[in-house]
Amino acid sequence: MQVKNRVKLKDKNVALTLIPEDSEDLWYIFNLVKKGDTVQLLTHRNVKKGNQNQITKGKSKMEKILVKLRLLVEEVDYIASDLTMRINGKSLLQQEFIPLNSYHTAEVELNKEISIVKESWDEYDMTLLNDLCSVEKKADIGAVVFQEGVAHVCYVTEQMTVLQSKVEKLIPRKNKEYGTRDLDKAMNSFYNMIIQAIIRHFDFEKLKVIILASPGFLAKTLYDRLIQECTNLQSTGNTKDAKKFNSILSNKLKILVAHCSTGYLQGLEEVLEDPQLQKKLADTKFFEESEVLSKFQRALNEDDGRAWYGLEEIQKALQMDAVRFLMISDQLFQNDDIEVRRMYIDLSEQAKALGAKVYIFSSLHELGIQLNQLTGIAALLKYPVPDLDESDEE
Repeated sequence: MQVKNRVKLKDKNVALTLIPEDSEDLWYIFNLVKKGDTVQLLTHRNVKKGNQNQITKGKSKMEKILVKLRLLVEEVDYIASDLTMRINGKSLLQQEFIPLNSYHTAEVELNKEISIVKESWDEYDMTLLNDLCSVEKKADIGAVVFQEGVAHVCYVTEQMTVLQSKVEKLIPRKNKEYGTRDLDKAMNSFYNMIIQAIIRHFDFEKLKVIILASPGFLAKTLYDRLIQECTNLQSTGNTKDAKKFNSILSNKLKILVAHCSTGYLQGLEEVLEDPQLQKKLADTKFFEESEVLSKFQRALNEDDGRAWYGLEEIQKALQMDAVRFLMISDQLFQNDDIEVRRMYIDLSEQAKALGAKVYIFSSLHELGIQLNQLTGIAALLKYPVPDLDESDEE
């Protein structure tokens, strides 16, 4: 996503011009644009060209022209599978072929500018903006694809692979005089260089999957060394990277070891096209959210007083500092009512301030659909709290 400019209008409204480059950018814009916002974009329209007499007699010619629409947003449609997003609204700009206050539907196109004007950009909007402008924040997958002497450390999004670092090391061959001594020494150094690149570039808390791929057994060896290195340094407790090592160990289930024919980027393409790995990726990418929702549903079925859903119940639980996990549907942040939207943003910020883990579920995914069936907001508590659903008067 390219962000071209941010312009303040009348000290209150802020205009932002974006250029979406892939399907993920469309998803972010879908979450950014809300009813009541103003958008401006170029689109094509078929119009009748000719004088009034020709138009009346049906002799005018239809011609496709490029027009600039400025719309007061009433509705936004997004179909992820078709990569299409349409905005419906009322025209705010009088033009030759576009009457003022006429209704139009315009499609947001890849690599074409769209300007968005809001009365205010709230915290949820700003989080989305920060995420869409950062490859690291957009990426779900980290990957290391390598062979003897060369390794590629990458971020993988739905639409692209971004090389973050290339690790190279001259690896000598086995010889008659020294056997594998020099080879083993060079490979040890090579593995250490890759591990340092992993620590430097990958946030194991945020990434959903980390793929280690190579020909032969190199990837399995790298995995074993990475875990062993983290375990050794965790036990000493004396390293500036201790927090990162702890994070790797606590998230080691996210690591997938895979086989490929080459340590170059073509090898990563091979891995990502493997049907068996694709299933593992799908399961792993939503593993954390799925686990939390499963824990919540088990507690709900057991009726042990730790699982609650509904706005009033969650507000009471937060007042008691009883929330361990807060689950919110992104649909609630898209509410047409600014005050309602503001309330849910405040709730999530309050939960974070109290140390609760906040999960925002996408309504486009099955997990988000399940959460929407439970009012769109739910929490798993630190300890049982009975009767949260009773009114204060009761």
